[in-house]
Amino acid sequence: MATLIPLDPSRTTQYTSGTPELTEHMSKMKGLWESFIKRQLFPRKELRPAILNSWQRCLNYEISPDGTSPPFLNPQELKDRIKMNQECIDALEPVVSSVDDLIECSNHLVALVDPEGFVLRTYGNQQIQDMLSRLNFGVGANWNERFAGTTAVGIALKTRQPTHVFHAEHYCQKLHQFSCTAVPIFDPLTKDIIGVLNFVAYIQDHQPHSMGMAMQMAKCIELEIYRSRKERDELFREYSTQLMLDQMDRGIIVLDDQRYIRRANLKALDFLGVDGKELLHKKLNDLRILSNWKSLERPFFISGKKGTGVRLAHQPIVHQRRAIGSLILLEKDNQKRFDADENDPPRPLGQSRAFRQVLEYAENAAHFNSNVLILGETGSGKEVLARYIHQKSRRKENPFLAINCGCIPKDLLGSELFGYEDGAFTGARKKGKPSKFELADGGTLLLDEVSEMPHESQVYLLRVIEERAVTRLGGCKSINVDVRIIAAANKNLQEEVEAGRFRADLFFRLNVLRIHLPPLKERKEDIPLLSRHFIEILSESLEKRVEGFSGESMSALIAYDWPGNIRELRNTVEQAIVMCQGDIIQVGDLPEHIVRVSRDAPNSRNLKDGARYEQFIDAYHQCQGNITQIARLLNVSRPTVYAWRKKYGIA
Repeated sequence: MATLIPLDPSRTTQYTSGTPELTEHMSKMKGLWESFIKRQLFPRKELRPAILNSWQRCLNYEISPDGTSPPFLNPQELKDRIKMNQECIDALEPVVSSVDDLIECSNHLVALVDPEGFVLRTYGNQQIQDMLSRLNFGVGANWNERFAGTTAVGIALKTRQPTHVFHAEHYCQKLHQFSCTAVPIFDPLTKDIIGVLNFVAYIQDHQPHSMGMAMQMAKCIELEIYRSRKERDELFREYSTQLMLDQMDRGIIVLDDQRYIRRANLKALDFLGVDGKELLHKKLNDLRILSNWKSLERPFFISGKKGTGVRLAHQPIVHQRRAIGSLILLEKDNQKRFDADENDPPRPLGQSRAFRQVLEYAENAAHFNSNVLILGETGSGKEVLARYIHQKSRRKENPFLAINCGCIPKDLLGSELFGYEDGAFTGARKKGKPSKFELADGGTLLLDEVSEMPHESQVYLLRVIEERAVTRLGGCKSINVDVRIIAAANKNLQEEVEAGRFRADLFFRLNVLRIHLPPLKERKEDIPLLSRHFIEILSESLEKRVEGFSGESMSALIAYDWPGNIRELRNTVEQAIVMCQGDIIQVGDLPEHIVRVSRDAPNSRNLKDGARYEQFIDAYHQCQGNITQIARLLNVSRPTVYAWRKKYGIA
């Protein structure tokens, strides 16, 4: 017995398979389809409005009635879509298994389609599956109306209603041999379509119960999703409540299996500096502060309120061997993090023209694998810049290792840098030691103070660079390595080469991209910005609240030439915080040698006697050296700010 959707919606006649009535009905339907396709005649009275409207849309989409070329997902895209729709698939599996025999014996195929029309799962009749695959309508194909023409799936997605499409009601001729029944599956809470259940059979095998069965299965899927979510919510409440009691010092964020934030405690909100409305019902990566957390398997580090370091770790919630959600645990982290397997680092601080040029060059160099040579005085930030280059490069997911060639005794540097095999020398580890090149494979190796490297190690390093392979000391096996080398030195390597203390061929190998990092005395515009940064991070670690510098104390910092560069400035700020009696650092809190330089500086008395000087220094400090902001704050032109900066010895 075959139940047909009549041409006239008011008719309810049933036709028996193989009877003249069925043949006549199909013939008439075929004629209507041909009239529409060939002559654009619209059978408004004979055809259901849903089918006719779909045909009209297909005509506008310029879909070929002879074609079956819907877009297909590649294997990875299909895998990702299945993962996105896992909740619906998990709810469908037990429902299908309960009627699996019925589906098979009735010669039907059941397909689960996602809200965009992609087929994710098929069950049932293998013959139909094979035929649909030959017609390019297998798993991974898109059955949306825009690509497949009129189908039950397409109309169900468009109208949000259960739908039959029979024989020539399909827009594409190759689908005329099928009868399809599609029922939308709705999210129990939002009522959005989360999938479509599609029954497919050859027209001679269509069953009267197909629509009822499909609707009942869809309702069971929705109920199963509702039940599993309720169970998950109960588990979330139980789990998070217990954790909040057990770990009062931690922040806790509870995620569902789609990584939507379901709840969070006050500690987590405080760590992130957000309120509940900004957090709940969003995906974790939608939060700007966490947008760079790409791999939840690895800890993530952020700078929280007032520069506090915060460590975030992911922990799955497992129930009956299945992950039903996860926790994000947040806790204070006092250690400064700047490693290759963690976050992208913040942009190195500096607004001066000289430093901006350095950063621009470094960011450009990061896109290539060429060796880099960084030259700069001690304490000027060479390692920070090297780490920044690594983290901006394609190697950022791989290790960053740094070795200071000047801190290791010359007779030990070779074994530290190139590794050694078992028994290579007296006192060697039993199993040997891997080279730094092996440990940094795929990443970046920083050779700091490379000018201090012994001559014999220079020869070995040159060979490693040329052959892209390392042989451990005492070994004979060559190990291929892929390492980008960044070398740093506080001496002029060209002069070292001319003096015979550094190999010329190694210098040329390292000196592919050269960056000269200016000393702090050449970028005094950055002193207010750097000082404020150090106050923020050191006040937190010292647990002492300090707001900033007085105008006089800042002028003293700017007047000083900083032979120890940024490292000396940081130490000075730390000392000033310790000595400070209030919340503003005064000139008396600074080391005497810095104050003395400021006092003896040319024109310092005239400058300090003028209100303009104090006003300018305060504005410079407040705007962190930004010329445009200083000009706006003082209501003067930018050229005037540049002139004052030069006059007051800040240029």
